[in-house]
This record gives sequence, C-alpha cells and structure tokens, in this order.
Amino acid sequence: MDMIHNQDCIEWMQTQPDDSVDVIITSPPYNRGIKYNRYQDRRRDYLEWMREVFEECTRILKPTGHLFVNIAGNHKDPFLAYEVAQQIQWRVQNNIVWAKAVEFKGHIYGRSTVNINAQYVLPHGHETVWHFTHKGKTPISLDQSSVPYRPEYAEDNFKRTGRTHRPTTTCWHIPYETTGYMGQDAAQLKGEKSHPAIFPRDLVRHCLNVAGAQPGDVLFDPFAGTGTSLVVAKEMGLTGRGTETDPDYCEFIQERLK
Repeated sequence: MDMIHNQDCIEWMQTQPDDSVDVIITSPPYNRGIKYNRYQDRRRDYLEWMREVFEECTRILKPTGHLFVNIAGNHKDPFLAYEVAQQIQWRVQNNIVWAKAVEFKGHIYGRSTVNINAQYVLPHGHETVWHFTHKGKTPISLDQSSVPYRPEYAEDNFKRTGRTHRPTTTCWHIPYETTGYMGQDAAQLKGEKSHPAIFPRDLVRHCLNVAGAQPGDVLFDPFAGTGTSLVVAKEMGLTGRGTETDPDYCEFIQERLK
C-alpha cells in the first residue's frame, strides 16, 4: 500500500525496524529561505538536523539498499551539497549531475530556473544527486538504467556494439515538469498551494533503475513534498512510503496517488 504520513520524518523513522527499506530517494529542504506553505526553510542547526535525518535513513535501509539525495548549492552557498553529503555515514558510490537545461545547436532545451536579475553569476542549471550505499560497492543495474539509442541509429549501433541501449552516465539531462510539459499544467504537479521545489518524475525513475528496483520493493521519501517519489513508486509497482509535515501537501499527495 502507498502511504503518506503527516509526521516529522525522524519521529516516524524511529518507529520503524532496522533494515526494512530498499531505496530512499529524497530532496531535503535546502535551507535558503524558500517559501513553503506552512514551514520556514531556514534552520540554524541545519547540518546537525541533516545528520540526524540520515542516521535514521541508513538505519532503516537494508545493507543492500540505496540512498539517493538530490541537493544543490548556489552562488551564496556553493558547498552546500558537499556539506550535506559529509553528514551521511554511508559511502558515496556515485556523484550524479542533474542538468536541468541543455543547449543544442544554439537552442535551449529543458526548463531551468533562470534569474534574469543576476549581474555577476550564470543562472544555476544543475543540481547534485548523491548515490550512497553501505560500503560503496553495492551492485547496480546497468541494463535497467541504460538509455535506448535513437531509432534511426539503433540498427547501426547494434551491429557495431551488440547493444540496443547505451549505458547511462553520471550526467542526466532531465527537464523540469512545468506548465505545458506533456500536456500538464502547474496545478497538476504543484497543487493548489503551489509547492516551490518539485522534482521531475524521470529523476526518481532514473534512480530506481540504477538501483535495479523491482516490483514489491519498498521506497521511502522522508521529505515527500508533492509526492513525486511515491507516484513513481506506484507506477513501477513498488511500495511507496513518505513523511511530510504539511497537511496540505499530504492531502495533495493522497489525491495524486488516487
């Protein structure tokens, strides 16, 4: 059963047994004053809080489990992604770059957030996805996470390499799902309260494929937000569980999961 709990993530995880979750995929608050619906995104004890959160995450993960953490710095706090990573006791197995916009033949593809008022810095077009495992040597699925060749090149590539898919790399070009994307509007993705920090479903799907996730596996997201991780888990036949302290976001997640 897919479940969302309107509860603090640490308090909920403390009620869970050791080694009970297969995959955790999450994007914690970045502590930079983003305007959420009911809580403040600014804590003096932020890094200590992150350490406590991920101590519980690694406790409830199976020794064969995978932890994916999406976070990014900015020009005011460029080392944030690394400072958060240092709070996590497991080993970094992959350091993945999520490229949110792509320039190709003079055109920009994707939907990156652009600060048109910036005078001295380039718009921030990427974020980090840390992939942690217990010892840094947990098997991944290169087959499940591979990317199909373009149809017009598939036959030639198969003759040359014997493969129909290209292995994925540590750089993922994934656009935001914003207004107009695949026929959707923003309310379908952000809810009436307009959650300010959603991530795309393909980001979650890529993580699950790298982990070789299978139907019946348990996914947990401690910062569920609008429930993207739980939606993808349901689409892929996994059991999704999440915690979220804002009751409005929880209500929206329940509607999405229907």
